[in-house]
Amino acid sequence: MLIKACLNGGTTRQQHPAVPRTPAELAADALEAARAGAGAIHVHPRDASGNETLEAEPVLAAVRAIRAAVPDVPVGVTTGIWAVEGDPARRMVLVSGWTGDDRPDFASVNLSEPGANELAASLSGLGIAVEAGIWTADDAERLAASNFGRKVIRVLIEPSESSPDAAVATAAQVEEALDRHDLHAPRVHHGYGIATWHVIRAAIRLGPDVRVGLEDTVVLPDGQPASGNGELVAVAIRLAADAGHQF
Repeated sequence: MLIKACLNGGTTRQQHPAVPRTPAELAADALEAARAGAGAIHVHPRDASGNETLEAEPVLAAVRAIRAAVPDVPVGVTTGIWAVEGDPARRMVLVSGWTGDDRPDFASVNLSEPGANELAASLSGLGIAVEAGIWTADDAERLAASNFGRKVIRVLIEPSESSPDAAVATAAQVEEALDRHDLHAPRVHHGYGIATWHVIRAAIRLGPDVRVGLEDTVVLPDGQPASGNGELVAVAIRLAADAGHQF
């Protein structure tokens, strides 16, 4: 079973004082997460002001630092369109600069965003694997109709509902839609806030992989603040191990 660590996302220092932003901070947290049992790392590189960015220099610097810390762990990044203020053309230009030895191993492509087909093709051409970001059952339909639906390395099932029951229900609807279209790439479930742990527990019962980290939640299953990414990964590992999964 894969536990993927999402180290920062858009989480602010006000939401959690230990959220990593710089390449060195991301590398340190990646090492802590890997030691806790994470098998892949996902990050949102930040610029000098701490804002999410798809600019090549900070993206490659983040990947380079993480890879130096955990050379055997795949490193992925976001392509979220919010990082380019909703401009898919600018995103394509910036992503084209993700070249060389420091390019990420994989990148997530959100099916709800415009330009997904073109973005996936560009990433593949750069030698960067594509992970499909699926928020709803409608996104699963978009993946089935896309040019790359059967070429992704993973499908990231990420319901956005704050209600735990609603989030778990959405994840189940996505699973059903993917099955109906015979899309059988490995699936990784996660949620947001306290719903994170309900989505993770439901996924552990079903068998798919899961994701956790300060991007998704800053609290533990009991609602208490997490110390950081290492503790979040360790708790997810313990939940999965208690259910009989191996790593």
